[in-house]
Amino acid sequence: MALHTVSVDAARVRTGSWRGSPDLAYLVPVSTASTLTRSALERIRSQLRDSGYQAVVTAAVGPNERAVLLADGFVDHESLHLLSHDLRALEPTPQRARGLRRGFRRDYESILEVDSRTFDEFWQLDRDGLKDAIDATPTARVRVVRDPRVMGYAISGRAGAQGYLQRLAVDPERQGQGLGRDLVTDSLQWLRRHGSTICWVNTQIANETAHGLYLDLGFMAAAHQLTVLRRDL
Repeated sequence: MALHTVSVDAARVRTGSWRGSPDLAYLVPVSTASTLTRSALERIRSQLRDSGYQAVVTAAVGPNERAVLLADGFVDHESLHLLSHDLRALEPTPQRARGLRRGFRRDYESILEVDSRTFDEFWQLDRDGLKDAIDATPTARVRVVRDPRVMGYAISGRAGAQGYLQRLAVDPERQGQGLGRDLVTDSLQWLRRHGSTICWVNTQIANETAHGLYLDLGFMAAAHQLTVLRRDL
């Protein structure tokens, strides 16, 4: 899912293949919703058709982008919870959880195996998707928990004062043992130490376990949800 930037008039988007599919394109709006005019979107869709794609899904977008895309013929594919954590009120955690360490490139295969066991097929990452998750922010950090193999991982990132929990997965065989809590707490502490004042995370509406964990750790629901949309080409 290596992405490249496309500019049409004032609109800027990133496009590529969704999880390596030759038929399904991935569209990430970069510029503001007001730049996504009908003519710009039509030209972007034409480029995707010419590249052989038969349909397109978007990144998770906010209500302004959603309204523009719906008017262009996209339909809602899935809604996501959006939550935030005020890191200024976060208490320091003195002890590091056992088994957590930096994730290296040599861990990527194990990370992807955990990811495939955790998420349904539509949301599973491939190697390009993992790279995109790491590269989504100017500064990123990959952490894994091993016992003795990789049992879970988290990707967190920073952009100025904004922090993001980009990805969290724990092997289903080890869920309910506090590994996810350790990974999230570790990510929040890292963001706080490096000057982030807020952390954002999103999760599927159906993922009640992750949603409950985030709420239990001090995250609060945002004023709006995010939406992934889809359109046939």
